Amino acid sequence: MNYMPEDAGSGQFGICNKCNKPPTKEGHDGCLGVLQGNVRNACCGHGKNSQAYIQYFDGTRIAGEEAIREQKRLKLTDER
Repeated sequence: MNYMPEDAGSGQFGICNKCNKPPTKEGHDGCLGVLQGNVRNACCGHGKNSQAYIQYFDGTRIAGEEAIREQKRLKLTDER
């Protein structure tokens, strides 16, 4: 089963259409790996950059291209 953004729930369970990686055991997008900082959750957009986002624990949320740039900056590792 491939994962599309419209299938989002409380975690990702399918393979990302963009990177073909399965989610981490925590339900995070496999291609994002570990993001440093105060990140509550994030989505790569699965090939649709406009649907990418980062939500922080303080409630702040960024989306789209801004989120893609920030994900790259915050990425610690691709390892799961």
